Formats: sequence, C-alpha cells, structure tokens
Amino acid sequence: MGMAALAEPLAIKISSKRQITIPAKAYEEAGFKDYALCTWTDKGMFLQPLDVEDEDATIDILRYLISEGYEGEDLITQYKVMKKKVVSVKDKIDEAERDIAEGRVGSAREMQKRMREKYGLYDQ
Repeated sequence: MGMAALAEPLAIKISSKRQITIPAKAYEEAGFKDYALCTWTDKGMFLQPLDVEDEDATIDILRYLISEGYEGEDLITQYKVMKKKVVSVKDKIDEAERDIAEGRVGSAREMQKRMREKYGLYDQ
C-alpha cells in the first residue's frame, strides 16, 4: 500500500506508556506482522512493516547500522545488504543441522574419505 492510498490521515491516541495501536484495517492493508521499522524523515516519523526471519540477528543489524549513523533510506538500503549476508549464514547453519540430524557427519578424515570416493579422488 503506497502513501497515496490513504484517503485521510489517521489520528491515533498515544497511551500513558507511550504506545500506539495501529487500527486493524490499516495494520492489515499495510502488511504488518510482528515488527515495524520506524524511520525519521524530514516530515516526521515513518512507520512501515518489517519482515524478519531471525529477530535477534535483525535487531543486531539495525542497532549496528544506527550506531554507524545510518538513517532514513540509507538505513533501509544498508539493512537489506547486511540482512542478505546474515540469512545466507543462517541457511548454512540450518543445512549443517539437517546434516547432523540425518547422520551425514563424522570425523574430518571420514568426511575426506567420503569426498574422495564421491569424486573419484585417491591418495597418490
């Protein structure tokens, strides 16, 4: 949903705990889930859905980028770059965990032997 899709601005009450509630219709139409990214712009605060797969890594990425001085669109651009690197590591860890669960592990020598046999490589 683009900004132009909003017919009228929404007035939202701020609680005594400084919390806001996003109206259900706006929440659903915008695609919010568990997280939101809050960015300061020259016109005020911009709130948008944040889709995270690994919340701890994502929060760490955002904290790091903010500490490095990124904000606005630069923050979002850098976040996307760094998140791809973290997700690829996460994929490798998941793959390793599957290997362990399915018994595809052993000593380094056993693994070397299997690789040599698989690819037809033999000690000389």
